[in-house]
Amino acid sequence: MDDMKTRLPFSNFGRDAARPYRGFALLEILMAMALFSMVAVGMTKALDQIARTTKSSRQEAQVLRVLESVLAEVSHQPELKPGSVSFPKTGDGIDASASIEKVRLFTQEKTELDKMFRIRAEAWLADGTKHSLKRQMETYVYSPASP
Repeated sequence: MDDMKTRLPFSNFGRDAARPYRGFALLEILMAMALFSMVAVGMTKALDQIARTTKSSRQEAQVLRVLESVLAEVSHQPELKPGSVSFPKTGDGIDASASIEKVRLFTQEKTELDKMFRIRAEAWLADGTKHSLKRQMETYVYSPASP
């Protein structure tokens, strides 16, 4: 028994039982390589999708940060005047603008709220000639120092 090699169950499948196990057959190696290739392709596709999703989420967060910043900067001006404001492109390639317009708002008692302004901000990722990830926010601001 010492001269027989230790074998795993079914390791000699399809071979002559009297012949000792000498290595893998070509078919076994090819099947292992095919299985490994399929797993590798699947993992590559999954990692690629994760990378694209991460990039998209990061860009969305950057656009929203710029948008919030624009809205805060415009709404905290001491005096608001109707018009448009453009902001320089950020280092991440995000453009932004804001528009200010005076609005007439009334209470339930039909009293007009004076010096109320609507600020609408837009931010987008400039992707060549098109705007991708375009987002908008708006708020209403009371500005007592404004005309």
